[in-house]
Amino acid sequence: MPTNDPIKSAVTAKAARERNREPRRVLIAVSQFRPGGAERLVAHLAFGLQGRGHPVTLIVLEETGPWAEELRTQGVAVIGLGSRNARDLVALMRLRKVLKTKTPDVINVHDRWSLPYVRAARWRAGGTPVVFSAHGLMYGEPERAGLKFRWAMRGVSAMTAVSEEVCDRHARFFGWDGRVDIIPNAVPDGRPPEVTRQAVCRELGLPADTFVFLAVGNARPEKAFENLVDAAARLPRTPGARPFTVLIAGALAESLYCRDLVARHEASGLGNAVRFLGYRDDVPALLLAADAFVLSSRSEGLPMVVLEAMMAGLPVVATRVGGVPDAVGDCGLLVEPERPEALAEAMQRLMDDPLLAADLGRRARERARREYSLDRMVDRYLEVYERVVAEHARRKDR
Repeated sequence: MPTNDPIKSAVTAKAARERNREPRRVLIAVSQFRPGGAERLVAHLAFGLQGRGHPVTLIVLEETGPWAEELRTQGVAVIGLGSRNARDLVALMRLRKVLKTKTPDVINVHDRWSLPYVRAARWRAGGTPVVFSAHGLMYGEPERAGLKFRWAMRGVSAMTAVSEEVCDRHARFFGWDGRVDIIPNAVPDGRPPEVTRQAVCRELGLPADTFVFLAVGNARPEKAFENLVDAAARLPRTPGARPFTVLIAGALAESLYCRDLVARHEASGLGNAVRFLGYRDDVPALLLAADAFVLSSRSEGLPMVVLEAMMAGLPVVATRVGGVPDAVGDCGLLVEPERPEALAEAMQRLMDDPLLAADLGRRARERARREYSLDRMVDRYLEVYERVVAEHARRKDR
C-alpha cells in the first residue's frame, strides 16, 4: 500500500504578498528531529517559510533523523550537530560556526533543551533575536526550571505557545513575565494521493461493517492508553452489537508502562477489538480508514493528530486537556480525563448515531480549515519574527 510522508505539506505559497516583504533568514533549533507532533509542526513551518521566500536552516542538536531529506528536497538546510550529552562543547562550537555562516535574522527555538546551546552560541552571533516556542505540557516535569534553563531564557526576545495552558505552564516553569503570542498548531489540507479507504481497510484486514476508532501517539504515560483499553472493554461485544476496532498507532517502547499496557490488553480479553499497530508513517492513510478519532490523554499541549483528524472530517472523542477543548470546540465529544466510563459512553454514542457522527465530522473539517490552516500559522510566526527583528534594530540604533 502506498504511504504518505507525515511531514510532506501542501503549503499554499503566498508568493505575491511575500515579494513585498524583506526575506528573513530564519534558523530553527530543535534537540531532535524524530517522528512526533512537535517535529511535524517544525517541518510544516519550515516548508511554509521556505515556500514564501524566507531561507530556513534547521539545526538539530543530535542527529538529523529520517525526515531531514524531505526538508532538504524543499530547499531547507538541515544540519545535525551530533550532540551526545547536555554539555557538548564540540556541538556548541559547531553551532557557533553555523550562526556565523548563516547569519540568521532570527532564531526560533522549539524545545527547552536547545535553549542553553543557542544562548551560549548567540553570544558570538551579534545578539541575534531569539523566539522560544512552547509546545507540550512537560508531563511529569518540576514546577520550575533549573538554573541553566532560567539563564538561557534570559536571552529570549519573545515567546510563543500553542495554547493558553501551554503558555501558563511554560511561563511558570521559566519564570517568564513577558508577552506570549498564542500560535496554534496547523495541518495541511489534503489527502494522501492514490489511497482509498477500501485499500487501507483491506491492508489492515478490517471487515466492512466494523466501526473503526483511531488513536495515535507513542505509548507513554501521558497518553493514558490504558484508559482507552478500559473504555473499549466497556463497549458491548454481544451478538447484535455493532462490531468495532480500536487502532492504536504509535511506538511501543521497552518500558514498564508499555509492558503493563500490553498485559492489561491481554487480560481484558479484547483481542483484535484493540490493536497496537506500532509506529506508522502513514497516519493520513489511517485516518481514511477510521470512522472516528479518539484521544484518551491525561496531558497534552495541542496535539497535531487531533487537528489532522478534524481536517480529515472525522468526529473526535477527546479528553479535556491542554489546548484540546479550544481546538475541538463543539465539533466533537469531550470528556474528563481519567474516566474510561465517560470515554466509552462517548464512543458508543458515535456508533449509535451515524447522523451525529457525520455532522460532527463535517463541522470539525470546516473548523480546521478556518482556524488551523498552515498559511494562517505561518502568518503568525512571521508577525512575531518581524516584531523582534524591528525591536532588535531599534536597540542597536540607540
